[in-house]
Amino acid sequence: MGAMARCQESSVQVHSEGWFQEHMKGPISKDAVDGSILPIVLTTTISEGMVEKMQPSGMEEALPIHVISDIINKVKDARDLANCMATSKTMNEAVQQVRCLNLVCRKRYYDLARERFPVRPPCSYSDSDEEDDEIDSDSEESEEEEDEDDCCEISRSQAKSSAKFQDGCCGKSASFSNSTSPQRPVHVPFKNACLNMLQRLDSVQQLRIEVDQEMQANQLLKEELHMVDFWLSEPMFVSKWVSLCSHSLQHLTLIDYGQQAIMRQSPIVKILSEKCKNLQSLELRNMFLDTEDLQQMSNMKSLTLRCIKMTERSLTDINACMPALVTLALVSVFGVQEARLTSENLEVLCLGLSTSAKIVDLDLPKVKKLQLKMTCPDSLRVKAPSLAYVAVCMENRERSLVEFDDITQLKELLFGASHFRTLSSLMRTNPFLEKIFLDVPCMSLGEDGKWEGIIPQVPLAVPDIESLKESCPLLHTLSVGPGLWHSMEKSFAADQNLATFLRWPALTHLIVHMVVLSAHACTSLLRWLLFAVPSLKDLEIYVHLDSPVKLDQVWSVCQEHAAHTNLKGGTWRRSLNFACFSF
Repeated sequence: MGAMARCQESSVQVHSEGWFQEHMKGPISKDAVDGSILPIVLTTTISEGMVEKMQPSGMEEALPIHVISDIINKVKDARDLANCMATSKTMNEAVQQVRCLNLVCRKRYYDLARERFPVRPPCSYSDSDEEDDEIDSDSEESEEEEDEDDCCEISRSQAKSSAKFQDGCCGKSASFSNSTSPQRPVHVPFKNACLNMLQRLDSVQQLRIEVDQEMQANQLLKEELHMVDFWLSEPMFVSKWVSLCSHSLQHLTLIDYGQQAIMRQSPIVKILSEKCKNLQSLELRNMFLDTEDLQQMSNMKSLTLRCIKMTERSLTDINACMPALVTLALVSVFGVQEARLTSENLEVLCLGLSTSAKIVDLDLPKVKKLQLKMTCPDSLRVKAPSLAYVAVCMENRERSLVEFDDITQLKELLFGASHFRTLSSLMRTNPFLEKIFLDVPCMSLGEDGKWEGIIPQVPLAVPDIESLKESCPLLHTLSVGPGLWHSMEKSFAADQNLATFLRWPALTHLIVHMVVLSAHACTSLLRWLLFAVPSLKDLEIYVHLDSPVKLDQVWSVCQEHAAHTNLKGGTWRRSLNFACFSF
């Protein structure tokens, strides 16, 4: 919904840069080794015979084992851990004790898999014996395609030295040895490599399995729609790796390959609720969830769902099985019809619904931070007496009912809409408001943040600043979004005056985000504001990178008329600057 609604993708927290941002806890290591090193090293050096031949290294002679273990526990990337395992027996044993593991499926694994097993369309059944034989043959190859989900290469000589390990790793080593020519590499599926790595670790507490961004952008061919080889939330695969780490797992992130996963329901939450009783935080992305028959997850404190398809009752099921949740973040969630949440423990809630819900009813006595990003439902009721920080990006529909009950302690408010009826009611009941962000969603931005123009259907309204000053005497920081700035320029051009900004002694910090269409209109309004608000101590100006008028063409006017004001300038593209807010 315009510039204000841009999200940065989660540990989950309401963040300053955009309405919602996630901390991407990806691999911390460099790509010093090829991505295929994990299955290669696992296949060639983890076999019992080779580990026994490993000799102590200089590091092991100089450092005690507990120091080596501490160092190894700083390594999270599975490729680097596999490298460590290959160096010596002591390092191999130290790797077994690591507590954090990242497993990343990359685009080149997909390319290798399709090169090894070219895509074939699903088989159609026939009555003829000849066609039945063809069907059986194709079915076997299709099963191999599903198993060979991510292929990484290993030389023929290496394969011979670890044939015993491959029997357990690939499950088809015999067929490989018979059908593979000396020049053709043996391939290890990504799913198998994940299982092999987890088998080597005794007590994984934090696990991240993900498909990287390049792979996510890979569009499936029509002939691939029946395949599930990169479906990471596939029930059988989930059950296998969960059985290896359920006793110790506390934090899990799983980012699926949306091209395959979004078409098939996954009972991953059910499996986790049955097996992982110590799980405290869970992040799931790019999948279609089945939430029936969930068991109680009494230790779960944080749940993040991003780009998730849900059923009508999914949110009710989750609310019932996770009573101890402190943080709940739903970002770009589809399929929710009713969102009724009650919790005695929830403190942070981000409710981002991509489909229109009928009813949203929130009874949350301990919630302190709330984000609402959705089309306004038929009925919205929020009862949260402890609420201090609110971000609302929502358009009211005709005849929709919006109620914020018992909310009187707000300190910060981010509000974006083409009308300000809800804003007015919040202002009247929150005299302790200190910081506010306001915007009108009239700016059209592309997925990459490129400015595409002004949306003509959105009315260019300006909020009642006079009422804001009177209702919130402690308000000292005002942040203006690009849509509202454009509305202010239009209003000022018509009247050559914004009288409501006069006599505002409490305002000391003004932040402006803009797309400058006219240097004259922009600089005229800036000069007026600097004159009308002499109490202003800090002025921040951020101009969009695609703005027809650039920052330097505006900056000289600010320097000339802001002798007693601290100036700060910059640019923006996808996200606005919310550094001064607690979100």
